[in-house]
Amino acid sequence: MSDIQTKIGGGLNKLQGSLQQGKQKLQTVQEISQYRKVIQENGEKRASIILALGEAAFKKMRAGELQDVELHELTQKVLQFDQEIFKAQKAVEKLARQAKQENGCPSCGATVTENDKFCGSCGQKVEAVHELVDEETEQCRVCEEEIPVSSKYCICCGTQQVG
Repeated sequence: MSDIQTKIGGGLNKLQGSLQQGKQKLQTVQEISQYRKVIQENGEKRASIILALGEAAFKKMRAGELQDVELHELTQKVLQFDQEIFKAQKAVEKLARQAKQENGCPSCGATVTENDKFCGSCGQKVEAVHELVDEETEQCRVCEEEIPVSSKYCICCGTQQVG
């Protein structure tokens, strides 16, 4: 009988040891998960601050308040992207105006009337077309985009215009 008790006792000890190891592994996995969450959250906060820092440096470079060759080169690259984005936005607006003038929804092309506030087909808000007024323009001193003479800031790059 003591042989059976010894075997049962040994089996229970192994079972308890396995349970203890499993519990320790679970705690380790939970701790790792918590640390990974801290890493991710702080990484996101860091990225946000770096973005804000970059935006501030970019604005100072554009305003001429900061002089650095490497930052100047990066600023020029950002300015090129700004110009491409601006041109694409203007093209989208032009196409939307054309679609609107043809009594079509700028989103889906369905027929809309001038009194419609929303497209009956896709639900997109339909805004009134404002006629463009021809105004005298000049080139921005930084990005060379044509802007109204009366503009204090460039509508493409945001640079303050002198005079």
